[in-house]
Amino acid sequence: MLVLKIMIKIFNVFVIFYGLYYFVLAIFPLLLKKKEAKDIKPKHKFLILIAARNEEMVIGGLIDSLKELNYPKDMYKILVIPNNCTDKTKEVSIKHGALVLDIKEKVHTKGDVLNYVFKKYKNDNSFDTYAVFDADNVVHPDFLKEMNKELENGYRVIQGFRDTKNLYDNWLTNGYGLFYYLQNLFLYQARININQSANINGTGYVFKKDVIKETKYVAKTLTEDIELTALCASYDIKIGYTEKAIFYDEQVSKVIPSFKQRLRWTVGMLQTLKIYFKDLIKGFKKHKNLHVIDSLVIYVAPYLQVVMTLVGVISFILFPNFLMLIIATVVSYLAMIIVSVYLTIHYKRNLLKSLPGIFLFPIFNLIGISTVFVAIFKKDMNWHEIKHTRKININEVLKDN
Repeated sequence: MLVLKIMIKIFNVFVIFYGLYYFVLAIFPLLLKKKEAKDIKPKHKFLILIAARNEEMVIGGLIDSLKELNYPKDMYKILVIPNNCTDKTKEVSIKHGALVLDIKEKVHTKGDVLNYVFKKYKNDNSFDTYAVFDADNVVHPDFLKEMNKELENGYRVIQGFRDTKNLYDNWLTNGYGLFYYLQNLFLYQARININQSANINGTGYVFKKDVIKETKYVAKTLTEDIELTALCASYDIKIGYTEKAIFYDEQVSKVIPSFKQRLRWTVGMLQTLKIYFKDLIKGFKKHKNLHVIDSLVIYVAPYLQVVMTLVGVISFILFPNFLMLIIATVVSYLAMIIVSVYLTIHYKRNLLKSLPGIFLFPIFNLIGISTVFVAIFKKDMNWHEIKHTRKININEVLKDN
């Protein structure tokens, strides 16, 4: 019993240091300020990629917003890649003025689609930078203008500011909004302020074409964004972030589809850790960069969450303390509420409309944690279609925000 008690205490000390790592790198860098990038003339040419599966309801809104970007029209192209569609995604895309690429081979994931595009366009010199969006997004008019500035600052991979186009639909969509605000501020902006690397987050990012060749990037998992982040860390390619390159994402409004979506993210993260662990270790030995440490800390989180839960249950069974359990629960809940309120005010969102999401944000996080206990024993999973139906144009979104 004494040995078990000592082991639990040692593990708890490790968890405290793990938490302090996040806390220190999230809070103190925000006391500093990133130097503003100066306005420069458009220089970079973009190929905008939209992998789309049964997105006829929303893809027109994305294409329309991209056509209105404050960037020379001859310096970017909009390419839709329909895959496994049973609706009129292709026809709607053409009607709204996008180019369409028909895939001549079977693909299963967004990563497969991107692999196909990268292979097809590797010798095309009419552009130098890819931009990646999901079909349900809409994009702020200054997106490419701001990305062009950051590319000229020396970044070769840049994540944009992910906002939510249906933020106030219900508590769940607001929870997603808070989740991304938290990442934007405490993970991405904090790292950029100390000249470190951000991460790629699924959509709304750009990267130089030569990054694919340098990293030998070929998506192998369910989360192609996490893979690209891991490769950038391994090759010491710093990922930029700018909160001025804004795009708006449609969030899931029902619990079961949300669970399936986040389960895919967790499985993909574990796949990435398994495939790229050796590359990350080699990269750290060679470059001694913080981004590798950051990546490993994030990728091992699902395993740590399972162990923490098991240790907590065992500790309570062997050494029950109801008072401490109640205090820890209340303090954790209040801390999440305070952070949620701060994020809502910081990003100037409607506090009253956000209250359901704020008070239920701990539940949102519990759903995410629950996926870990399924993902850790799940070797693979099929892609599940997420229905996107919110027809909101960019002007409506800008007015609401």
